[in-house]
Amino acid sequence: MLPTEVPPRVASRETAYFRQVWDHWWRERDTFQDLILPRSLWRFHGLRPANQPQRRLALAAHWLVAGGLSDRLEQWLTEPVPDRSLVTSLLRVLQVERDAFWSWHWGLGSPRLAKPQPLLGEQRLTDLAMNVVLPWFWMRSAAGGSAVMQRRVAERYFAWPRGEDNAVLRLTRQRLFGGAVPRLPRTAAIQQGLLQIARDFCDHANALCDPCQFPALVLGMPGTLPDGQADDAPAGQRQS
Repeated sequence: MLPTEVPPRVASRETAYFRQVWDHWWRERDTFQDLILPRSLWRFHGLRPANQPQRRLALAAHWLVAGGLSDRLEQWLTEPVPDRSLVTSLLRVLQVERDAFWSWHWGLGSPRLAKPQPLLGEQRLTDLAMNVVLPWFWMRSAAGGSAVMQRRVAERYFAWPRGEDNAVLRLTRQRLFGGAVPRLPRTAAIQQGLLQIARDFCDHANALCDPCQFPALVLGMPGTLPDGQADDAPAGQRQS
């Protein structure tokens, strides 16, 4: 993704950044030649500017240069954090200082922004927490036989506030609830569940939800009965 020449929309005062990157890359290029992804494999259409992979690489580079990321994450997990502060507390761990180039550009060839933008926002932080950080900690705790840490990870996972809504979540809610207008999911874990339903069922059914197996699955769950039938199981034994 590194252009061979400085893009024309880049300010002259920032050309030093490209020269510096090239000074590093040209010495390493032959070594990593077999690992370079062809440009034809990249798909940038529909990406939000803040989600450009170039910015993600810049963020990861900051983490590597700073070092100690695993230790800081472990400290975050062991410290008591109120549910309302989960996002801000993890953001303090993963956020990096302002970058002279990447805080002012969406991509390598984009013009300078009017004001700096952080390399990590709350929405991407929620994605990282739910799909990377907390699952990683849970698996480590399970492998190490630490039930206490597993409970702590699960508590944070299920308490994490909902992230940004998207088209997949809206479509799944529409298919599940029809014309009703359900409340937005309260937590990110519920959003993850809806996304899993979409992947496991909606992606394999047509627009009329035929032949979707999800209703049969729900009806086969313990404590779930067809309309008009009572569930006589004690409250403590019911499952939803």
